[in-house]
Amino acid sequence: MGDTEFLHDNSGTARMRQASIFLVVFLGLPTFVSNAQTTITDRSLDVTVGNGLWGVFLPGYGIGNDGSSSEALGISGESLGYQGDLRVVKRFLHTRTNIEARAFYGVTQSSDASDVDSLTLANPNGNSPLSLGQGRAHLQSDLDHYGYDLGLRDTWRTRIGGLSAGCLLSYMIFDQSFDTSHQSTLALSEELSSEFIGGKATFGWDGYIRDCPSLLDLSLGFYQLRTDYVGRVGQLADAKSEYRYANPFNLEASFTTYKNIKNVRVGSTFSLTHLGKMPYLIRDGGLAPTIDHDDGLMLKLMFEILL
Repeated sequence: MGDTEFLHDNSGTARMRQASIFLVVFLGLPTFVSNAQTTITDRSLDVTVGNGLWGVFLPGYGIGNDGSSSEALGISGESLGYQGDLRVVKRFLHTRTNIEARAFYGVTQSSDASDVDSLTLANPNGNSPLSLGQGRAHLQSDLDHYGYDLGLRDTWRTRIGGLSAGCLLSYMIFDQSFDTSHQSTLALSEELSSEFIGGKATFGWDGYIRDCPSLLDLSLGFYQLRTDYVGRVGQLADAKSEYRYANPFNLEASFTTYKNIKNVRVGSTFSLTHLGKMPYLIRDGGLAPTIDHDDGLMLKLMFEILL
């Protein structure tokens, strides 16, 4: 991948190791159960609103040549942002079945800037490279992540709390934009839109840990991934586009614990999601970029209110 190769070396192995460590921690949590009692209630409807921090570890992005055969601008793909959640659980009373739905939206930004003697950018249309002179070069990256889960879950009361299993329809989007400017003028704009459509198998436990109502969920998702790329020079309407398909699977673990504060149930959630495939752009010299895949990781720390 040339000058951007350092952004991806061993990243997949490192993220897999991180995911394994966190999953071991999640699986060990029920050993601290203080009271083998399920948190199942007789409420027919629960609505939970959450806001919190969202950390992403995705493949990096690099662009340009600064005249000394070195990469001019680059971001690592690791950033911290915001995510909001809305979760609804509808229970069929006197049965063990419920419908659950969740919608979410997350956003984060990254940037890089450098003073360059010259700047050469690969033309996405495959034409001659863009050659720019001395000045201030700036890269701005924006990531929007949104989607929803919808499905059925059954819960069984046991000696160690409630055990549940369910199937969910899962849909999510990653919209990434990369804008490269030179002397405050937009020179190159690239976009990656990654659409995940598939399903999740979810397994859960609910009970009490140190007298606090708690929930633990483990999910395995199977998806069809379509990635669309659009690249354009400056403000030109003419753009080069292409797409690529893949079939990744994702692993997710989520742990929530609740406390009553002035008769309001407030929860804190920590979750980890390992993304089996995330797209990134490969550049070979001055040629137009192509799409490849590496794995990714998402972390979330959220505070929730049960309405």
